[in-house]
Amino acid sequence: MNASSFHIYNASAGSGKTFTLVKEYLKLLVKSPYNNAYKYILALTFTNKAVGEMKTRVIETLKEFASEEILEQTNSMFQAICEELKIEPKKLQQKSDALLSSIVHNYAAFDISTLDKFTQKLIRTFAYDLRLPLNFEVELDTDALLSKAVDNLISRAGENKALTKTLVDFAIEKADDDKSWDIAYDFKNISKLLTNENHVAYIEKLKDKQLQDFKTLKQLLRDNIKTSETKIKSQAQEVIEAIHNNGLEFGDFSRSYLPNFFSKIASGNLNASFTPKWQIDLVEGGTLYPKKVSDETAAIIDGMQQ
Repeated sequence: MNASSFHIYNASAGSGKTFTLVKEYLKLLVKSPYNNAYKYILALTFTNKAVGEMKTRVIETLKEFASEEILEQTNSMFQAICEELKIEPKKLQQKSDALLSSIVHNYAAFDISTLDKFTQKLIRTFAYDLRLPLNFEVELDTDALLSKAVDNLISRAGENKALTKTLVDFAIEKADDDKSWDIAYDFKNISKLLTNENHVAYIEKLKDKQLQDFKTLKQLLRDNIKTSETKIKSQAQEVIEAIHNNGLEFGDFSRSYLPNFFSKIASGNLNASFTPKWQIDLVEGGTLYPKKVSDETAAIIDGMQQ
């Protein structure tokens, strides 16, 4: 059976991955009958820092192997390569010297690269086949890229009737809510979701949706909000009526906090704050209504806080 040409090394941090990778790279160089095998080896890593570290380790190791002292004071890397390749120490020392000389005189061909750089080089080589402009540029500034995408979307206003109406309606809604009509700001914030891997699965589900689907969802949400607001105002009005039916006045409550709160909601002011300290005290068991409040009134008030 032929052995697989693929080898996977699974190791945790600090376990010697770099040592193993450098050893395997050097073994490829040493096994080759030529001294320029590095020209035909594809070595990729993730960052420019890692590239620099790998190149440094390879050069320093070859420099150490090429010295005469390695034959007298060997190291674990030298011994491992000798044993795995079944090569005599003297021959490995001589081969290392030849490899080091070749790399020094052809350093540009000694190419350990990042995945990004290699991918860019590959795409540029086949730009014509991929129907890309030959002078295309890679944009690494995510914010600038998203900003251009949003500007391109907005620039289509006037060309696409449905899109134009949607953009105009959105701007009008923002103005009605006393917010800036500048929709580009909102789009740029939303577009950042596209670059967050945590949102990929959810965004993937939207790829087949049309503009009309979002309009339908928007109307459904509006209807649900309207129904909820009506129910909340009705319940708040029940609390006010229960207070009056039990012969109480707003002044009977501590600083009238609680009845005023429900009065605002019953009148349609749904922007009432839910964080004041009196509400925290109520949740934690404080008494904001007088003892003469009936059990029925207290139950309604407690129910509204749950």
